[in-house]
Amino acid sequence: MIEEQINWPQVRYSIREVLEIAATKLKNAGVEQPIKDARILLGYSLDKPWERFYGKEREIIKSEQLHNYGQKVLRRCQREPVSRIIGRREFWNLELEITPFALDPRPDSETLIEAALEKFPDRSRPLNILDLGSGSGCLVLAALQEWQHSTGLGIDIDPHCVELAKANARRNGLSDRVKFQAGDWSNNLDEKFDIVLCNPPYIPTNDILKLDEEVRFFEPKKALDGGPDGLDCYVQLSSQFRKLLTAHGLIFLEIGFHQKKQICEIMRISGLDVIGIKKDIGQRDRCLILSHKHC
Repeated sequence: MIEEQINWPQVRYSIREVLEIAATKLKNAGVEQPIKDARILLGYSLDKPWERFYGKEREIIKSEQLHNYGQKVLRRCQREPVSRIIGRREFWNLELEITPFALDPRPDSETLIEAALEKFPDRSRPLNILDLGSGSGCLVLAALQEWQHSTGLGIDIDPHCVELAKANARRNGLSDRVKFQAGDWSNNLDEKFDIVLCNPPYIPTNDILKLDEEVRFFEPKKALDGGPDGLDCYVQLSSQFRKLLTAHGLIFLEIGFHQKKQICEIMRISGLDVIGIKKDIGQRDRCLILSHKHC
């Protein structure tokens, strides 16, 4: 029984007591932020914001809530990410639903939105925005939240991700300005875009087994695997990017921090200029900014 594994010997527990037991359990399992994770998981088990526990630590938890919480804590002890357990992730200023079919959005990917805002500072400007490999829809939805007179299109090869992104657009009140469709990158796409956002798979196949277990075991492999050298998707995309851009359009492309030299060369050979590189919050090269080649 999950209660025995979490060790609930009593019948009645207060919020304070279960948080102490859960945080100890998580700490012993090697979880980096045991107290924070314990609070977040309890908040979702009780259906109340976790930051509102202050002053309510003596409240008694119902037995069914305790059981629900114990299950969540055990999953976290097994290194399943909190976002996967609760099915939610905050990205930019959005709350997104996530499922096993889509990559869990990372703060590093917000670098693409930051870079785009620097290049297109007029937020009243109507832009046409494309998100290739849209997954949960995080990039195009974050962009549309900033450029409120713009429209967007997200394309993903997985129909499950397309439906997830549509749900996230509805959740965040953006479904009237964005479309999502299934497709293989930009094949059969004739539109031109001012902004192209893309976070392709870029982990070398053999390196996936070396990733942290929270990524290795709980992220969809198809969203990670970039082929033998991690560059397969960049080669495919390089032949498609130019046809997608308006005359002054820009591409914001996520890369692995060690791949800058190779990917820059791939894009230059395809006829694109690398006009900028933006670092992520860890000061690692994360976003290439590409334009038409100007002679």
